[in-house]
Parts: sequence; structure tokens; C-alpha cells
Amino acid sequence: MRVAVFDLGSTSFQLLVADAERDGGLTPVLRDRVVLNLGADVAATGRVRPEAVERATQVVRRFQNLAARVDVDETIPVATAAFREAANRPELASVLEDAIGTPIRILSGDLEVGATVAGIRSSVVIDGDPWLAFDLGGGSLEVALVEHGAVRWTETFPLGAAWVTATMVESDPIPRTERRTIKQAVRDQLEPARERSGAPEDAPCIAAGGTAGALARLLAAERWPAPPASLNQFTVGVEALSDLARELAGLDQTDRLALPGIDERRAEILPAGALVLATALAVFGAEATVHSEWGLREGVILEEIGASPPASAVELRAAAVDRLARRWGPEAEHQGWVRRHALDLFDETRVLHELSDRDRELLSYAATLHDIGVRISPDKSHRHGAYLVEHGGLRGFSPQEVATMASMIRFHRGAGWPKPSYGPYAGLDAREREACKILTGILRIAHGLGRADESDVVRIRAEHREGELLILVSGSANPRGAVAEAEERAGVLERALDRTIRFEIVPEGTLVTRPA
Repeated sequence: MRVAVFDLGSTSFQLLVADAERDGGLTPVLRDRVVLNLGADVAATGRVRPEAVERATQVVRRFQNLAARVDVDETIPVATAAFREAANRPELASVLEDAIGTPIRILSGDLEVGATVAGIRSSVVIDGDPWLAFDLGGGSLEVALVEHGAVRWTETFPLGAAWVTATMVESDPIPRTERRTIKQAVRDQLEPARERSGAPEDAPCIAAGGTAGALARLLAAERWPAPPASLNQFTVGVEALSDLARELAGLDQTDRLALPGIDERRAEILPAGALVLATALAVFGAEATVHSEWGLREGVILEEIGASPPASAVELRAAAVDRLARRWGPEAEHQGWVRRHALDLFDETRVLHELSDRDRELLSYAATLHDIGVRISPDKSHRHGAYLVEHGGLRGFSPQEVATMASMIRFHRGAGWPKPSYGPYAGLDAREREACKILTGILRIAHGLGRADESDVVRIRAEHREGELLILVSGSANPRGAVAEAEERAGVLERALDRTIRFEIVPEGTLVTRPA
């Protein structure tokens, strides 16, 4: 089902057109965004100015034309804080509804939070229950406590980035007196709310919304020379966020616009937004928050089609990988054997590499996706496959995990092993790089063993000797051809484990499954 959501927000109007699946998958087809800052008008005067109404009408007409060109099945316009608070809301809604041709849903704070939570649950892995959702927009801040998938408590606060900028900021840069005023206003409203919420001190925190995303991009630009394509599941420390808030508040607009990773359209309201978010997280006792790229718009679509949220973290990640594989992958039989060989070899060499179960899971997903670039170019499938993983919008994976999988796929073919000249690999830390080398080496051998008919290699076993790794291979068809390819690909794992790798073919039925 192709759905268009018009998100008529306090800072910006945004369009999302996506193909939706009932398992919670969304494939974006079209995005657009125009900053209008209606929330600043409402904060200053209580109304949206006539010239702003005219501009808003032009924007939604253009959105409607864009949506019509891609044949949407349903259009859902939703409006949030600025509409809720505007004294001329009936006039504003009527004009925009005429332009769109569909009634606007003006969401209460509770409904806005509910949709945002639906988007978050289908986007990120949440390590703990209950957990807190923070949705910082231009007009308001919504906070919710979620337990067993249901919103147990939620409140909306007039602390949006545009609202605070319009009502509490008089100077640029923001002087310390105004910073203290903003932070105190946040504490005054949220400290009693925290008591009402009953949230435990160690509850995981998830941040969604445009302001949170813009702040995440600034921190990512400090963390990586070339920031990842997606910052979904990016962990942001509250201390780092507080430092960023001080930096932004101490710069004027010209200097802020020169920062790497800055969202130029939000540069004016980001200092206040950073102060609000950092203070709000600190009030709830958080040391870090996880950024969710999905929120209100995605949640509106998922709720509309009745999508079921993932039952577990593994289900969320596996479903995302399966969707990408279905969209781009060739026949699944080869991928299945490569995955089986890779996991067998991982398990057989665990005593040597000492990698984690999560590393094993990433290897499994990379094996599933290792050939998805074939449809673009058989000769350079590894390069195109890595690009698709980087830009495929995989839900439930951190930027580092996406980079690890992309690096495995990028270097599972060719003569070399992972190199710092490849951006995603360069962004990994030392431990992640060492793990990536080992996983890439395993995938290269598995790809060689899975080269042809599934009966070429039926089972593998590894034996560890002083300075040597012996890989025993049995098969019923042509294991020699597969082993020859695997031998050519063994150099990466040899270097990663600092051991010579030797292969030996044994009769079919000789190798039995080890006890778990």
C-alpha cells in the first residue's frame, strides 16, 4: 500500500510517501521538507500570520502534486503543536484542507506520542523495558513511558525548539543567563512529571523528532570523518549532548552555519533544542539516548495499515535483512549455503577468535546479503552490495553494525582485505576493525565453499594446531573445485588469526555434527 503522510509541524511541513507492508516494512518513495516556523508565530502572537498561511497553502499544494505523480493509495495529513495552539486554527485547517482535498487530523499530544512510539518500535532495538520516548519538535516536547509495548504515561510540554527560541531567546549567541533560564524552565516542568511518570532511573531512552536528528548529525560529524548514511540506532551520550549545547549556544548564526553536519534550516533553533533535550534527559537520569530515525510520520503509516510491531530485536533485524534481500537478491539457495558454511566456520573457530554472538549474527546477515549487488553489476557486485547495505535503511542496526556488514560484503571478493580507505571500515574502532577482519575472512572462505551446487560441500569441521588451522571438508559432488576456490580466498582469515590455513577433503559422512 502506497501512503503519503503530510506532517504539518511547528517548524517544518514534511512529506513522506512510502510503500508499506503489514510486517512493519516501509520503503520510502519520496520525501520533501519545507521550513515554515509556524510555531514561532504561534509562540510570539498566538496565531499564524496571514502571509504564513498563504505560504503553507502553497507548500501543501505542491506536496499534493508530488504525491499524485507517484500514484498514492491514501493521503494522511496530520498536524501537531502549532495547530493545537493557534487561535486561528479553524481558518488555517480549512484553507489547508481545501488545498489537500482531505481532512486534517490535528493530533492531541497523546495521539502524537502513540504514533511516534509505533515508529520507534519498528525502527530501533530497545534494550530494556520499560523505556522512555522523547519526541522533540519545534512546538513541543512529548515524553512517554512505554512498558510491554503500551504507553503507560505521557505528557506534552511547551518546550519545542522553535517555541523556546521564540519565547526565551533574545540574543545570538545565547548568553549564560538565558541558557540558565531555559534549563530551569525544563527542570521546573519535567521534575514533577518524572515523579508522576514512575519511570525507573535506568530506563533506556529513545529520542526521535527533527531536532534530535539534527543534533545527532552534528555529533556524528565529530565522530566520523564521513558520517554514515543512516544514524538510526546511533547512541548519543548526554554529556556529549550537553557539550554540544554549550558550543551551539556560544556561537552566532554565521558560525553555526559553518559547523560540519549542520542542518542549515534548523540552525537558528538548534541551540535551544540542544539545551532542552540535554536537560530533559538529565532530569530523567539518563546517561545516553538512542536516536530513532523513524517517528511520527512512519508511525502514522504503520498504525493506518495495522502493522504488527516486531516481537523481538532479532525479528526486527531479520525482517529488515529479508526485505532488502527480497528486493535485490538473486535466488536464495546459494545465499543459504554460504550462510550455513560461514556460521559453521565461525563456530568451529570460536576458540581462536573469541567473537560474540552478536558478531555471529552480523556474519549471518552479511552472508544473506553478500550477493545483492549482482543485479546491478555481476563484476562489481561486492561494491554495489556494500552500497545497498549502507543506504538500504536497515532497521534495528547501529551505524557501526551497518558499517561492519557493508565492509564484509565489500571485501568478500577481490585480492585485498578491509582497508581504512573504505569509509565505513574507517569509521570502526579498533575492536570493531579486528572483528570485521575475522568475519570478512570467514565470509570469503564460505563464499568459495558455496560456489556451485549445494552438494559440493555438505559439511565442514576445523581442527586447531600450533600455528595452523585445518579445515576438513566433505561433500558428495565436487568438493575439490569448491576447496580450490576457498584456498584462494583464505589469505584474509590467515592474516586475521595469524595462522596458516590448510584444507583437507574427507569422505562424505566422515564429519558428524558436534554436540551443542
